[in-house]
Amino acid sequence: MPPSSRQILISLYAAYRLARFDRGGLDLLDRRPEGALASFYAAVVVLPAYALLLAIRLWPQIQDTPLPQLLTVEAIAYVVSWTAFPLALHRIAGLLDRADRFPGAVCAYNWSAVVQMAVYLPVVVLSATGLLPPVLAEALVLGVMMAMLTYEWFVLRTALDISGPAAAALVLVDLFLSALVTDYADGLL
Repeated sequence: MPPSSRQILISLYAAYRLARFDRGGLDLLDRRPEGALASFYAAVVVLPAYALLLAIRLWPQIQDTPLPQLLTVEAIAYVVSWTAFPLALHRIAGLLDRADRFPGAVCAYNWSAVVQMAVYLPVVVLSATGLLPPVLAEALVLGVMMAMLTYEWFVLRTALDISGPAAAALVLVDLFLSALVTDYADGLL
């Protein structure tokens, strides 16, 4: 069952507070297993923005790829991208003796994706318009990406109560899995 509108707003506010490096945002999240499961609703919230990003990224290929193939491949890739890191995190949290913090980490990670998309999408759209010189557009996108990686680092470090280097390693695992899913899906188009 999807979370209520009130739960979604509280979770988004919690993710916003975490984006401001306020550890208190974590206290607003439902860190039980049920809350972690409900946090995957963030994928539904992010989906329209993701579809726009996908259209921008794949625009040159769209005309050459049959629509059913494009939709099938990208729908599967979207589901895999939302589940790959949490699955890896489940194992890693156990190895780090943080299995009890896993549900809260998944909840914080998932809801933080909404905040990340809210910041990243406008920058990518602006970059794609050609209104900025290419060097400035690329620098802006890179700067926002670095900010989002720092945000993810803080979320994982706070939610799992781990060291900075361990959180950085988890961010690298997430980056690797995301790149793997994207490259594989793009190869099928």
